[in-house]
Amino acid sequence: MLKSLAIFKNLKEEDIETLEKNLKKSRFKNRHIIFNEGDAPEGFNVLLKGKVKISKFSQNGREIILEIVDAPDFFGALALLKNFPYPASAIAIDDCEIATIPSYTFLQIINKYPELYTEILHHVTMRLKSGIESLKNAALVDVLSRIVYQILKLADRYGEKVSEGILINLKITKHELAEMAGTTTETAIRIISKLKKEGFIIEQNRKIIIKDIKSFLNLLKN
Repeated sequence: MLKSLAIFKNLKEEDIETLEKNLKKSRFKNRHIIFNEGDAPEGFNVLLKGKVKISKFSQNGREIILEIVDAPDFFGALALLKNFPYPASAIAIDDCEIATIPSYTFLQIINKYPELYTEILHHVTMRLKSGIESLKNAALVDVLSRIVYQILKLADRYGEKVSEGILINLKITKHELAEMAGTTTETAIRIISKLKKEGFIIEQNRKIIIKDIKSFLNLLKN
């Protein structure tokens, strides 16, 4: 189970068995909260199935999606490693299955593998940087640029070359894209329709294909 994560590939078999013996599996329905910003971490969270959004909420309740995590992957690790409350909330997008390794067990194992600690820290630092960029992007005046930026961000992580262009191999709704860009669903629908009409993107089964990445990049306003 845990071997599906690349970060665990160099662990000894007995250490993998220790982690799997102590983990707890949980299921969360779409839109259910996994943890809230400010909660204390109880363990290392591994997403086995589904998608999770990592979000922050403004004082007026506006949600900004910092990151979308797609299985198999892990999330919320920085708070565990540094022993501070979660800096953002985690919410199920699809029906999710999550394995949580208790903090004590996970930290015992990770102390045996300094390179694993370094790899996880690098991973979460890159995510943190991406989240900060999302927060900065949400402050941009131009909504088109915000949506284009988020599509490019998804393409960087989930993009695959296909005959029509770059396929973002992740199903995402207009509502989710709107939350990532800090705008309304109606605005996201309007802009996606405009991008399709002008030939920049194609939509297939809730997945986006960027037809010409260079032309699409030129839509970003500096």
